[in-house]
Amino acid sequence: MATLWKQETTLHPTFDAMNRCLADDWFLLPFELRLQRAHASALTAAGILSADEHAALNRALDTIERNHGGGLVPVSQAEDIHTWLEEALTELAGEAGRKIHTARSRNDQVATLLVMFVIETGRGMGQALSRLVELLCRRAKDWSELAFPLLTHTQFAAPGTVGFWALRYAAALDRIRRHVKWLGGHWRESCPLGSGAVAGSSIPIDRRIQARELGFDGPSKNALASTSCRDEVLEYLAVAAQVSLHLQSFAADVISFAQTPLAWTIYPKAFATGSSMMPNKSNPDAMELLRGECCRIAAAHGQALLLMKGLPSGYNRDLQCIKPLLRDTAQSLGTMLELTTAFAEGLGFDAARLGEALKVGHVGATLQMEQKVKNGLPLREAHHAVANELAENPATVDVNGPRLVNQYQTIGSAAPAETRRVADELLAAIHKEK
Repeated sequence: MATLWKQETTLHPTFDAMNRCLADDWFLLPFELRLQRAHASALTAAGILSADEHAALNRALDTIERNHGGGLVPVSQAEDIHTWLEEALTELAGEAGRKIHTARSRNDQVATLLVMFVIETGRGMGQALSRLVELLCRRAKDWSELAFPLLTHTQFAAPGTVGFWALRYAAALDRIRRHVKWLGGHWRESCPLGSGAVAGSSIPIDRRIQARELGFDGPSKNALASTSCRDEVLEYLAVAAQVSLHLQSFAADVISFAQTPLAWTIYPKAFATGSSMMPNKSNPDAMELLRGECCRIAAAHGQALLLMKGLPSGYNRDLQCIKPLLRDTAQSLGTMLELTTAFAEGLGFDAARLGEALKVGHVGATLQMEQKVKNGLPLREAHHAVANELAENPATVDVNGPRLVNQYQTIGSAAPAETRRVADELLAAIHKEK
């Protein structure tokens, strides 16, 4: 049974290769097995399957899970994973296997599997983000007194601390982490299974059974929407792209900090390689690869949007192309988050080099201007006064990093005490959720 439809002619070999997607589907096997069990329960409740047939199907599914769970893609002429599994069920469970596809279509099957995968991989993303945010908060506290120049327009701008810089990523990624958690609840609201090919089924199965057994709140509300859309996939890819942008910025920062003229970082050797020709080189390859690999993650969201753009209502085969995008993005993002977490654990900074950097660029000028404002001078006059002082005698600007950063007083500022307070607040929120 290579196909679930009546094949009367041989497909052109080029199209046949494109049409077969068992290998691309294989990552969905654990979800497909759960789906089959839930559907078998609904068919039994509707009187389509007998109790013996239901039991036979469950035994067959157990056997398939034992033999193929976590394994390689089997050698098969099956068109896709749904066809392969129905063939296997028919071989192991006989007549019950020939009934399993009652009141459903591959259209609602694949829609359901993708939502199930998104829920699972979204949970994994949230956990990985929690680990990274926790680590960045701890590092922010460790480095909260380590002053260095913050940049705007890639120019030295104002005094800050390395801890404040690390907290910038903790705060941004924590926001996405909380958004992913909210999305997880949203994704579990509606189960597409039972929507059929496009308009449901005249066989009155109870879709609430399927939804309940698969961990959803209830059945989806419109069969046409369920089989036409991939909104959950788009939402997952969108947040993955957001995460990748922050990881790229993290990598770009570290690469900048590690460049020869600055040499601010104590770059962990386990994440660097040398040159095949230049014996003096130690290259920040891990961060360059992180920056490069994240392009693929961000691009996946754009590709999926284009894939969905202008599709008419109802299932269209274009939707097959979104599966490898989702699989590869989830895999790549997991690796990049793991890499960033391990790297941040090993990253160090050269306090002496950071202190020397504060002597360049007059980074204390803004605080000097604000001191004049606090002394009663209107801001614009204070701004011009400090500019004149810098032109006449640059040495008037304070370069004592610890003294400078402790002048910040606003919420969310670079003051060391504020960095530690916010880091503790983020950590407490994560720990409360555990």
